[in-house]
Amino acid sequence: MKIPWPGRRALESRIEDLEARSYTDAITAALLSTAAGDTTVKATATGALEACAGFWGRALAAAEVDASDRARMVLSPACLNLLGRTLIAHGEMLLLIRVRMGELRLYPAQSWDVYGDPDPRTWRYRVTLGGASTIETYEDVPAASVVHVQYSFDPREPWRGQSPLTVARLAGRLSAETMAALGDEASGPRGSFMPVPVDGQDPTIATMKADARNAKGAMLFAELGDWDNAGGRRAAGWMQQRFGADPPVGLVELAKRASMEVYAACGLSMALFDESDGTSKREAYRQALHGSIAPVGRIVADELSRKLDEEISLDWTELRAADIAGRARAFQSLVGGGMDIAAAAAASGILTPAEG
Repeated sequence: MKIPWPGRRALESRIEDLEARSYTDAITAALLSTAAGDTTVKATATGALEACAGFWGRALAAAEVDASDRARMVLSPACLNLLGRTLIAHGEMLLLIRVRMGELRLYPAQSWDVYGDPDPRTWRYRVTLGGASTIETYEDVPAASVVHVQYSFDPREPWRGQSPLTVARLAGRLSAETMAALGDEASGPRGSFMPVPVDGQDPTIATMKADARNAKGAMLFAELGDWDNAGGRRAAGWMQQRFGADPPVGLVELAKRASMEVYAACGLSMALFDESDGTSKREAYRQALHGSIAPVGRIVADELSRKLDEEISLDWTELRAADIAGRARAFQSLVGGGMDIAAAAAASGILTPAEG
């Protein structure tokens, strides 16, 4: 058991972040954020990415695992949920295969390093597992002893998985920056000024500024003179004046657009998350299931089959029930066009070929 050193993957990721800015800018930003108690703005901290990761995690957790009892025990809904979330947030996930007390176990890796030639079958891994009070590190683990699933990868670096927002960096940055700007708007002073008659005891400007900074929704009282000296008009009536967050419309719209970019990068439609009508949501759901979840699910199942040495498949028949109306219309059109009923039922998905 060893305390892991910062591996090559972690160092390369840090170098990429620093290369995007000058060293002076990086150091200055780090010092300022530390002094202010702030954390670095990251796309992984946005609600849009969490919505996508949650959708993918729940979709994989809902899959029916067609495998032996041995495999189904380790591929629990909790395991598949973590796998789906991690693929979207980080682009890859590594599970260490171990047999303990006669049972097959899959352990999510805290970190890992990869060594080897271009053939993934020759890769060797240095895997670190995190525990409540200890850390375990396994040296020189063969590729056959890990499940290494990648959402995508760059052919120049096939050992490193890429998340949607790793590829679409501008979408992630836009989302993070706009959300941070809205957060700054919302975290500023807020409250109400209530004019009161002049009694000769006006607070100083400094005191009023301090009161405004600490308002936190409270009502502040400001003496109101009888006349507006600048305009020569009688001052406004005794109506409270609200102050606080009032983000520009452009910023709010930009935040919506940024969220749309994140959803699209993650293979999902904004209709799944906004106030679209039921028809739009069903179509978005169908596209997500057939165009995103199922294809990536095959990648996951293929890796699991090779590493667990048995045929494993993931099935979303239950989720496809949400598209029953569309498939019924397709079935009717096919039959109306002269296709055999059994063939039309299989083609439209009303029945699977096996059921037909």
